[in-house]
Amino acid sequence: MNFLQPIMFWSALAIAIPVFIHFWHQKKGKKLDWAAMQWLTGVSQQQSRGLRLDDLSLLIVRCLLVLVLVLLMGRPVAGWLKKADHSARIHLVEPSTYLTDNYRFELEEAIKKGEKIYWINAYNEEIKSLSSVSGYPAGGILYLQDLINKISKPGVQFDIYLLNNHKLINQPRIYIPADYTIHTAIDSSENYNHRYLDIGHGKKLFVDKGLLTASDGKSANLPKPASTAVHSGVIHVLAEYKNKAERQTVLAALEALSTVYSLPFEVDDNRNSQKKYDLILTDQSISGVDPGTLYVLSGLAGKQFGMAFPNVRVMQDSLRIQTSEMVNSGQLPEFLGDLLVKHFNLDERNSPLSNQQMNSVFQQSKPVHGNEEGNLRPWFLAIFLLLLILERWMALRKTIQKSYA
Repeated sequence: MNFLQPIMFWSALAIAIPVFIHFWHQKKGKKLDWAAMQWLTGVSQQQSRGLRLDDLSLLIVRCLLVLVLVLLMGRPVAGWLKKADHSARIHLVEPSTYLTDNYRFELEEAIKKGEKIYWINAYNEEIKSLSSVSGYPAGGILYLQDLINKISKPGVQFDIYLLNNHKLINQPRIYIPADYTIHTAIDSSENYNHRYLDIGHGKKLFVDKGLLTASDGKSANLPKPASTAVHSGVIHVLAEYKNKAERQTVLAALEALSTVYSLPFEVDDNRNSQKKYDLILTDQSISGVDPGTLYVLSGLAGKQFGMAFPNVRVMQDSLRIQTSEMVNSGQLPEFLGDLLVKHFNLDERNSPLSNQQMNSVFQQSKPVHGNEEGNLRPWFLAIFLLLLILERWMALRKTIQKSYA
């Protein structure tokens, strides 16, 4: 038996109240002699009070009343009172041909046993055949939490099948209110779609094996690109600086990036309110943050900017040779290139997670329906009412006996 509010056990100290009241009523009174006392020596005198436990049964009933009330406030539950089917299993599978091929035997056995199987995607539909994997778009872990919340029930066990890659680590933690087992498969072929920038003239910019790569699509052994580009055409840049030396340094870094990777930068010196910028570099304060724009704030603007945004990079020093070690060492073009890769989410690594990383993604939580499993409160409430009736009956009986004594 477990208690959902064990802190209420401190209330059990209230058992001392009926004991104190019991002895208080039995305090020995002051003895007064009177003239006819000598004629009553043969009469049975009233029991001396003091610390003798008169009406012990009534005292026990009152103490039990307090104890049962404390147990009620502790919200008791017991799993052995509920006939839960702890053998029920539900299989949640990421839509992937590679994954289902690896666990085909286990999943087909589950179908034969009548166990439920769901694809992990926006549809949350139960499936009867693995042949339908090609008909569902990949949703992955994005829909896993919603699916678990929808189908979770007492006594269920989850078997979760996922592709093991770094896409998992970028998602919020998954809370599972039941026993679960994670089954993973590593797609060694790395046959996944690469996100890319369409930089014009048939060229694509993407990350391949950790390196930023520009390709015209004619080379052999190129990775498979995504169906659409993350960004196409000109990359609009605003380089707005009061300090001319800093602006000149930033423009040189952008020109170096454009030369190496053929990035089609279009740089403005002053803000054009009719244009949406992809990259803003400035030493001046900004009034608002557009989530689709990458900001690099330096100098006084960086020191004044106190809020944290994933698309805002704050530099405490100005980007000049005299003040910035990064500029002095020639690392500014590489730094800006890394910021663009992260902003456009081009670096989708497919390397597997370690066991420690995988365990950090999932966490077992208390069952959502935990209060329904073996709830003992009705039983304790019935016992409390019976004890209350018994206590009142015993107290009334004692009063009547004293009245006729």
